[in-house]
Amino acid sequence: MEKQKIQILSNIQEAPHSHKNIELLYILIGKVDITINGESFQANSKDIILINSEEIHAWKEHGNALLCRMYVDYYKLKQVIKKEKVVFKCNSITNPEIDYARLRYILETILRKYQEEPDGFWVKSLYYSLLEALKAQYLDKERSLDDYEKINGKVKDVLDYIQNNYQRTLNLSEIAKQYYISESAFSRFFKREIGVGFTEYVRNVRLEHAKEELQFSNQSITEISYDCGFSNISVFNKNFKQVFSITPKEYRKNIKQKETVPQESDMIGLATYLEYSQKKKQQIEKTEQKICLDLQQSRLLKNAAKTSMNVGMFADLLEAKVQKHVATAIENLGLKYIHIANPFDPVLKIRSGHETEQMNFEKVDSVLDFLLEQGVCPILELSERRRKMIVTIGSDDVLEKTKMEPVFLSLEEWEQVLTALIEHLTEYYTAKEVSKWMFEIWCDPEQVTGIGKIPYKKLYKHTWQIIKRYIPEAKIGGSGLNATMPGNVLREQLCWWKDRYDRPDFLTFMSYPYQVERQEEQVAGKQYSLLSIESDTHFVKQDIDAYHALLDSIEYPATPIWLTEWNTSLSERNIYNDSCAKACHMLMQMVDATEELDQMNYSSISDWTVQYFDSTSPLIGATGLITKDGILKPAYYAMEFWGWMGERLIGKGQHYIATSQHRETIQILAFNAKQFSYSYNMKAENSLEVKELPFIFKNNDKLKLQFELKNMREGKHKICMYRVSESCGNVLAEWGKLGYSKELMRSEISYLKQICIPRMEVRYMQTKKDILEFELILESNEMAFVQIL
Repeated sequence: MEKQKIQILSNIQEAPHSHKNIELLYILIGKVDITINGESFQANSKDIILINSEEIHAWKEHGNALLCRMYVDYYKLKQVIKKEKVVFKCNSITNPEIDYARLRYILETILRKYQEEPDGFWVKSLYYSLLEALKAQYLDKERSLDDYEKINGKVKDVLDYIQNNYQRTLNLSEIAKQYYISESAFSRFFKREIGVGFTEYVRNVRLEHAKEELQFSNQSITEISYDCGFSNISVFNKNFKQVFSITPKEYRKNIKQKETVPQESDMIGLATYLEYSQKKKQQIEKTEQKICLDLQQSRLLKNAAKTSMNVGMFADLLEAKVQKHVATAIENLGLKYIHIANPFDPVLKIRSGHETEQMNFEKVDSVLDFLLEQGVCPILELSERRRKMIVTIGSDDVLEKTKMEPVFLSLEEWEQVLTALIEHLTEYYTAKEVSKWMFEIWCDPEQVTGIGKIPYKKLYKHTWQIIKRYIPEAKIGGSGLNATMPGNVLREQLCWWKDRYDRPDFLTFMSYPYQVERQEEQVAGKQYSLLSIESDTHFVKQDIDAYHALLDSIEYPATPIWLTEWNTSLSERNIYNDSCAKACHMLMQMVDATEELDQMNYSSISDWTVQYFDSTSPLIGATGLITKDGILKPAYYAMEFWGWMGERLIGKGQHYIATSQHRETIQILAFNAKQFSYSYNMKAENSLEVKELPFIFKNNDKLKLQFELKNMREGKHKICMYRVSESCGNVLAEWGKLGYSKELMRSEISYLKQICIPRMEVRYMQTKKDILEFELILESNEMAFVQIL
């Protein structure tokens, strides 16, 4: 990329013209009148306008306007995108619904580096980042479709071959031989498919590249003619004038006259613009929030997310590392209940095949022994759940496909195995102990397992009877379905339960931020498939509201509601899961659910359960709270901060929750959660890179919260603050300081365990007339726990 491909322009206008290269205009200061293919509009500061190849365009700036113009090599772009026709939809004026935040960020970074060193390495590197952003987000797939998409595969190969070899002699007869077809037949076929003959097509490709060289390089015309595949200068001159009605020399002279080398005044204008932009970026959001809290207006807090969590499958807890991570979470987070699924997994070696005569529950016992030793109460999800290590929602990609042979072939077989399990548990642990446990009879909505193919009403009734026969005091719940699912499956279940004696003691559901669509299968019946992620991040509240509305509509008796599984992502290879943004989004869901649920179980503790051949990096984008090496992630600290909250609720809002403990201490948990931009919703979750994280949100503004606490004890108060942000306590940032090395030494892992902790600061403040005032400034996706003593 030469220096002239990026230009800073002022006091200039363009008459109507067109060219093969793509042109990108970024308005820095002032206003510019632009016309593209007859459509006129006015662009203002921060607007981005992309002019596609061969679009007729003109523009005229108003007084004192400053803009940046960049050229994109059309032929190089075609080679990368693998299309003969490339069209972008990138115009912040005519297409304002598209998100331009990431593109503006790249452009601003290019300009800063360009100011320092116009032809430097960083400018070139960022230029290609710009091309990648255009390809990923702004490619107009509908307009880019043309006959090239339909032509024969052989011709596609030839077109690619021409683009890659136009600088040397190209012979149709040699190419025809490669496809075992005569020269004349292939020539006719090529012209029919492309619209022009082979020789003419090759000439046009060479001439377009020659125009690029004449405009952007300092090579002589003779050198350019040979570099572009012409046999001599006279042939080049003749062909060029025949096509463009002008000689190469005249063309270069005219272009050079039009091209303006950045003037000193323009560079001064750029420096002024960048200085202004930097100051504006560092400013706090204009909408500062003032929060008034009265300590005398508190009430008992119903904290659903504080005491329980989901650890996944029984088989997971056979792993020593998983046990270590779970033990850490139980001890430090103060957990009292652990939800665990699928006690019938073949990995547990309960029986041979489908035999029911002899069964061995030793591995089941080892898992339950571990939980009881940790002092927690098990919640057993009675299911035949299949593990799905999902890569990206909306695709069929999984890390490892598990075997799909059903564990149970009939209701009778299910009853026999379940009866044996319950008998064993009551004998081995005593009925008194097991009566403290809870059981969830889970519904398989996809109906792909053996249990799933048994009608749920029949499955529930028989399972309930078996449990109650041995453990009359046991608490039983169901069915794990989301209230927002299409159809009336959950409604039918609730109506069926409504007046029955075996109605569940608690109702359960799962919640994820995805749209759910039901598909009808020809053979298997109904299947529910998860599709794209929603932009609204308050998904738990949406599901809670939908569940309550459904219960109210059928006048269902008052029953505790448990969220037995939730997460902000299902992908086990999404680097967002390791970020501070993930932690803030979790806090948002938990604040929304406060006082709305009786139990709220986050879905995963350890990343170790999703190890595969691709997981050599210390961070793999899995959904757990603790990395495979035992490093605590921001998501873990979100849960730990939550566990520090007091017993009485003082107030909560969009960015905070405040509690008190025996009126002696105040706890405030605040977070600056950012909403995803359109670009994140359109991106495959497993393709997200660490360096892209700052660009997947609608903005990265700071947040100022001003707190006023009334009825505080008079005197001096100690304020302890713990922060986790992109710059402190964040495992991604600390990993970056180690060069994002994929294979860390043991000493480096130990270092990360010690350094990836919240930053602590202490200050002292005095009350004034029983009022304490203080402010809290949060970076983008930063969370802070404040304790006032």
